[in-house]
Amino acid sequence: MLTLVGTYPPIRCGIATFNRDLREALLREGVPSQVAVVAHPEEVALPFPQEVVRVVAREDREGYRALARLLRGPVILQHEYGLYGGKWGDYVLDLLEAQGPKLVVLHTLLQAPPPGLGEADLRYMQGLLRAMAERAQAFVALHPEGEGLLRALGVRIPVAHIPHGVPDLPRPPKEALKRALGLEGAFLLFTYGLLGPGKGLEFALKVLARVLPHNPRVRYLVAGRLHPNLERHEGRRYLERVREMAEALGVGEAFLLREGYLSEEELYRLAGAADLFLLPYPNLEQVSSGTLSYALALGKAVLSTPFRHARAALAPGRGALLPLEEEAWAQAVLALAESPERLREMEERAYAYARDFTWPRVARAYRRLLEEVADVRPRVA
Repeated sequence: MLTLVGTYPPIRCGIATFNRDLREALLREGVPSQVAVVAHPEEVALPFPQEVVRVVAREDREGYRALARLLRGPVILQHEYGLYGGKWGDYVLDLLEAQGPKLVVLHTLLQAPPPGLGEADLRYMQGLLRAMAERAQAFVALHPEGEGLLRALGVRIPVAHIPHGVPDLPRPPKEALKRALGLEGAFLLFTYGLLGPGKGLEFALKVLARVLPHNPRVRYLVAGRLHPNLERHEGRRYLERVREMAEALGVGEAFLLREGYLSEEELYRLAGAADLFLLPYPNLEQVSSGTLSYALALGKAVLSTPFRHARAALAPGRGALLPLEEEAWAQAVLALAESPERLREMEERAYAYARDFTWPRVARAYRRLLEEVADVRPRVA
């Protein structure tokens, strides 16, 4: 049987949700699977569902080796730096010693060191990718430029471009959802996800401070939980600093923070009320963003920095790519707040575009890849 490896609910992170959605979509395509989870120590005892057959503690290297010995069939492994134990997650190489055919889904591809890291870190992470390629049968890149980046690193195994899947949701009733939130008449900006410096919240607050004197009905809603790695290192100080910054800038009343885990229903209500998603991400190497994919799935206009996924997804008419310049972002927000027809056109184009990567379509692409690489055939009822 196919095994999906990575995180999984009730762990609360983007890759856990991705793994669950992929499993459910593949099941509808006639491809059943089981799940093996890698978890932080405090997550190991969580009440995982019955499809989870093994849980390995993140730094338990012998646990990785034992799991590899158990895996006999095909594997789809989710990869993100820091997801697995060891230096930059290099314990993943132990998992890839499993005997069956292995597909590795690459959620991050780096050409430059991430903020705060150096060239030595980058070289190690790129070397890890090459070592993974020696043990896997194929890579899945979530970004269309992925194959070119991997070939430049010397990767020779097959690389399939399969975009990040999104739920096939109806267009949300925006104005009704705003009324339910007590925000009728507001022009609502929105950011969500795992909250930390990588989301660009501080920059967005500075933009809000420039916008409000010209349009006082603008509100900025931020939703999601504090990034667990950040919380482990410094507790809740980051969110306290963000709140303090909002007050210091004089935008405290216009800044709305819904902190904590969001159910799918709650996320739909909050995101559905938004007029404009803000993605001022400082890391321009990011090749996949579940937040961006979800925004497009709901038919939302997006303002974003030109990180890799955004460059591919936000063609003219679905949003705007902007450098991290406060005045440029402020002018873009004001222009869309004052141009409802232009905003509506962006929303319609975004929603139509996202129909190409709903989970049913994405699952069919994975099924075809499994047939080619691992000779996995759908079960006929």
